[in-house]
Amino acid sequence: MQKNAIGRGIPMPGHSMIVSCNRTPDPWPLFPLPLTKIVLVMKLTIILLIFFLLQVRASSRAQSITLTMKDAPLKKVFAAIKKQSDYVVFYNQDVLTDTKPVSVTAYNTPLKELLEMILKDQPITFLIREKTIILSRKVVQPPVQLSPSLEVTPVEATRLLVKGIVTDTTGEPLVGASVKIKGTLNGTTTNGVGRFQIDAKPDDVLIISYMGYESREVKPGTYVIMALKPSHSRLDEVQVLAYGITTRRLSTGTISTIKAEEIARNPVVNVLEALKGRVPGMFIEQRTGQPGTPIDVTIRGKSTVLTSTQPLYIVDGVPYPSGGLPFIYASNTNLLLKGGNALDYLNPAMIESIDVLTDADATAIYGSRGGYGVVLITTKKGKGGKPVLNINAQTGVSVRGQSPRLLNLDQYLMLRREAFKNDNATPGPGDLDLNGTWPLDRNTNWMDIVAGASGKTSMFNVSYSGGVGNVNYLLAGNYNEQQSIQRNTGAYKSGGVNLNLNTTSPSGKVYLSLSGAYTSTLNDMLPVDFTNAVLLAPNAPPIFLPDGNLNWEPGASGNDFKDFKSITRNQTNNLISTTEFKYMPVKGLTFRAVVGFNMLTGRQNLGYPSTYFDPSTNYITRGSLNLYTVRTWNLDPNINYQFRLGRSGKLTATVGSTLVNKLSYNQSTNGFDFLSDDLLVNPTFSAVNNLTTSYTQTPGRSLSYFSIVNYNWADKYILNLNGRYDGSSKFGPRHRYGKFGSIGAAWIISSENWFKGVLPVVNFAKVRGSIGRTGGDAIPEYSYLNTFSNGTAYQGGVSLFPTKLYNPDLHWERILKKELALSVEFLNGRIGLDVAHYKNRSENQLVALPVASTTGSTGLPINSGAVIVNRGYDITLNTTNIRSRNFTWKSTITFSVNKNTLVAYPTGQVLTNINLVVGKSVQTIKVFDYAGVDPENGYYAFYKDGVKGQWNFASGGALRDPKDRTALMDLAPKYFGSMLNTVSYKGLSVNFVITFVDRIGRNMQGSQSLSAGVFNVNPSEYALNRWQKPGDQTNVQRASQSLIAALQQYNFFNSSGAYSSTRFARLSSLNINYNLPSSLFKKRIGNLSIFASGTNLLTISKYKDLDPDNLGAGMAPLKKFTAGLNITL
Repeated sequence: MQKNAIGRGIPMPGHSMIVSCNRTPDPWPLFPLPLTKIVLVMKLTIILLIFFLLQVRASSRAQSITLTMKDAPLKKVFAAIKKQSDYVVFYNQDVLTDTKPVSVTAYNTPLKELLEMILKDQPITFLIREKTIILSRKVVQPPVQLSPSLEVTPVEATRLLVKGIVTDTTGEPLVGASVKIKGTLNGTTTNGVGRFQIDAKPDDVLIISYMGYESREVKPGTYVIMALKPSHSRLDEVQVLAYGITTRRLSTGTISTIKAEEIARNPVVNVLEALKGRVPGMFIEQRTGQPGTPIDVTIRGKSTVLTSTQPLYIVDGVPYPSGGLPFIYASNTNLLLKGGNALDYLNPAMIESIDVLTDADATAIYGSRGGYGVVLITTKKGKGGKPVLNINAQTGVSVRGQSPRLLNLDQYLMLRREAFKNDNATPGPGDLDLNGTWPLDRNTNWMDIVAGASGKTSMFNVSYSGGVGNVNYLLAGNYNEQQSIQRNTGAYKSGGVNLNLNTTSPSGKVYLSLSGAYTSTLNDMLPVDFTNAVLLAPNAPPIFLPDGNLNWEPGASGNDFKDFKSITRNQTNNLISTTEFKYMPVKGLTFRAVVGFNMLTGRQNLGYPSTYFDPSTNYITRGSLNLYTVRTWNLDPNINYQFRLGRSGKLTATVGSTLVNKLSYNQSTNGFDFLSDDLLVNPTFSAVNNLTTSYTQTPGRSLSYFSIVNYNWADKYILNLNGRYDGSSKFGPRHRYGKFGSIGAAWIISSENWFKGVLPVVNFAKVRGSIGRTGGDAIPEYSYLNTFSNGTAYQGGVSLFPTKLYNPDLHWERILKKELALSVEFLNGRIGLDVAHYKNRSENQLVALPVASTTGSTGLPINSGAVIVNRGYDITLNTTNIRSRNFTWKSTITFSVNKNTLVAYPTGQVLTNINLVVGKSVQTIKVFDYAGVDPENGYYAFYKDGVKGQWNFASGGALRDPKDRTALMDLAPKYFGSMLNTVSYKGLSVNFVITFVDRIGRNMQGSQSLSAGVFNVNPSEYALNRWQKPGDQTNVQRASQSLIAALQQYNFFNSSGAYSSTRFARLSSLNINYNLPSSLFKKRIGNLSIFASGTNLLTISKYKDLDPDNLGAGMAPLKKFTAGLNITL
């Protein structure tokens, strides 16, 4: 049994700890309750919350009325009020005499205000007593007779108390909408239910505005009801910040926003696939084309030497794990790291928006976790109004993407015979492909055999949302399935439910929201990319026998494909819940608290049955069960206060704290030599002496305090200050806390009066900049502590050996970010340009320093003196090419270029990465300097100490690592971007995205470790350009099975010749959608659309054979074709 132990504790104020040899103690026991009790508490909380919401609903129903009528008699209006409120209306029949019909539109309007509004110009007054409304005629006072000698001066009413409500076009109240008197500094904002009141003159004009909506002007009246339309201007697009929202117009930081409608156009399981190429500065790479495989994300260049640069993910205010579960697989080099990405467990259809934060102003508020960028994910919430049912169903297929063009049988045999001729040799008994053992007329395309299937894809989403009174709700479910294109290798399935309930008190001072999402996945696809094993001779024996078992005949390929018989079953369950509470006791002051919980669990079954092994060998069947859990609690309280400061200034201040409590644990059970293959699913069915188990548990905790100050002067000058004080259990007591912060500023030049006359063609111009310090902590918990593992038995006892050494001085990585940016719009918004220049300097790199093996440890965690600088440009161009009544064409082009440089590196620290070179990118690799093919003898040649030759062990002058690796290859992208086009004509819309990347990658010739002409190794068509006779000028060495050829092929595999430019442009996605005319359905169907989409449809590149996107001989990104319908009822 393997056990992990921690050598030192973490003393914190008011807490003590005990160190155990079989688990890492939680130094800060925030949640001491067992899991079952926690779940019970959660269930009771949900029940109480639902009860509270129902009570609020009943209360709101009794006090507020939603009503729309036109030219209706008062009798009908009072009947509708009675039906909604259960109030009794009492009056004599003659009371309604001489009354006028009324037109009214009210949403959640208090009963008293509604009665005042509809009876304003009527000869009726009212009185409310408990549940009764009493109507009576107004008493008309006789005119007062004045003395003729008295002079009367008319008095004009100069002020008017204006009340009203601001909503969107669906009737949903807009909280915090601005209501200003035009030409003055007087104004107010709407409360928690969208209502306001303001003093105005009868001839004033009210300007009503809200982020993301078109502003409206209206003359004041006794009661104003204003419905704002969503703005189609990019400048008014709402963007989510750490603790609030802003717009493109007013933001001081770099934020890229992707809305739900853009995500919906892509039939993806992981939402990161839909972001590829759409966010400037964000480089996304999926390691293979198999569904569920890991996705790497890098924002504005790699800023670390060894650790991960995955960004911080925040879902509805709750931190979310960036990686998948650490599933274990065998040591087969073809096996994929199938832990996946945690965003596999979020339903893309339930995402409202994604905001990617990149610069210091946007990310510094996240302190130590924001150094590599931040991705904010906002899920959909319940909205008021009538119930809406939405159903989206689609199905399709996935097929193999780009694959190598291998030689056919005749070409393969030609090179085999040529190799024997070049080597002055003849075929022997082991050359089964030439001596007649294998048929000379069997021409198998192994790629079609292994990955020639079409994987079916099915996606189904349904949601039901609406509102009753002050309570809004959303309930949604989904099911997705993607089959593998590798034959008989399973599928990736996922399903889940989403729930949201939110309510606002009648006074608008209290807001409460409960969100929950549960997702379950099942992946029984084999974690093997067989495309690496298809380079077999075209006449090699089949993989399977007629009975379905592997073919183990001499020289057969059974060993290459034995994983077809392995057993893999990965199950995950993800629960994420968020409770948000806001209280606004007075105008401008808001108390807010977010409580989040996330539990990600995994169960993995692996098995290697008897059919996996060659029956002629002494094999041992194996089975394992691995269980994983990552549990996170998050508490985030804060206080926000807004008030006017100066004639036209508004100051917003926020202070708060964040507490994160994380616990990760896993258990592994392994069994050997089972009596039956049917028992592999449970390792405990093996003999006791063939059973091994291990268990690890790692808690972690962080505590932070933060503040934000934003000052906005007349929407012209904006200043934003962030500060954060972070503490983490990853670091020792000496350096547990770190300070981070930023300053951001923006100047909207186009708001200056002098600018409007100088450049009338420019309708918007803004200059902004930021500087700040963020951090990085991408290391395991308690990395500063001594850790031990158990070893072999010693004198009848258990031995321990150190696995990690103590370093109390371990501390944060520090990243200094600077940015200067310009945003302009021309021709009334038809052309928009955003250009940002940045420079990020990363210091105190977290690395592992190699130590002597006698210590028992693999390395000492330290802060290296290495310094990395990333500088570059992010550019976005938006154009409206055509805009008419029925036809529009819009384009968005993104372009990113980054230069990564290692500017300092301590020579005294010998790290395991031998590729680091000061002045070069940290993604640079050292390789042998390729000199081409020697035209005299046809072997690969290389430079060594400036001399060209065939350097190998046979020649006595072998190329040795690393001093002979003098060529440098920078594998970082030189530039990347995309072009998005949307064309709409009436109900038809076409959307397509072209992505492009320029970087260096391994070519097909450099992906093969054996040269052409070797037994049972089929090269690509590049081998047809091989050297054949003295004097030939070519880039492919001679066909040969000699030792010299093998050594030179190995050298080539590790040389600059194995790499080439992969520059490409790809039609990444195409979506066609048609909204059927609503006249076809009358009022039964709100909307019905049909759509078809495709991904990875066309690639233009000089890079041959391999796919330029994933740079390897593995499975290329799949081509997907789907069709479906979307219906709203």
